[in-house]
Amino acid sequence: MPALSNAQLEILKLFHENQSQEELYEIKQLLSEYLANKLMKEIGKESLEKGYTPEIIESWKDEHFRTPYR
Repeated sequence: MPALSNAQLEILKLFHENQSQEELYEIKQLLSEYLANKLMKEIGKESLEKGYTPEIIESWKDEHFRTPYR
């Protein structure tokens, strides 16, 4: 098993006592929101660098990117 990351170690230190189910749910929500925000920032940065406009991204909704099988 690989060693724990620095983030995992810090989380373990913060939550050394048992949490209620409600608290666990709230923590999961906070982490999910944090990761979603981080992803959206990265997507926005990448979109600017590649010149993707909202119109281009919107047009992707109707495209099929799957490999056709023969």
